[in-house]
Amino acid sequence: MAFFVQRVYYVPHRDLLVLAGRPDPTVPVAGGAIDLPEDLKGPGWVPIADVQTIAFADGAERTCVIVDYTHLEQAPLMEFSDLEGKPLSLRRP
Repeated sequence: MAFFVQRVYYVPHRDLLVLAGRPDPTVPVAGGAIDLPEDLKGPGWVPIADVQTIAFADGAERTCVIVDYTHLEQAPLMEFSDLEGKPLSLRRP
């Protein structure tokens, strides 16, 4: 199971990281986990706080995986943009 990240957004007033993209083939679920790879200076497996489908300005709807920023504090050198265009592994709860 993978999630193909198209865009990454940080929501500072809520301390959230939003990964917008498309699942293949299984949709991620809250309570599962997503791998933010250590080779990209990520923390590894982090819990998924929420999953939402969001309509973007271009008219496309994208699946968004939401992660609490507190899980990323152990990886301060990770560049969020490095996740764009990458397939990230998923785990079911």
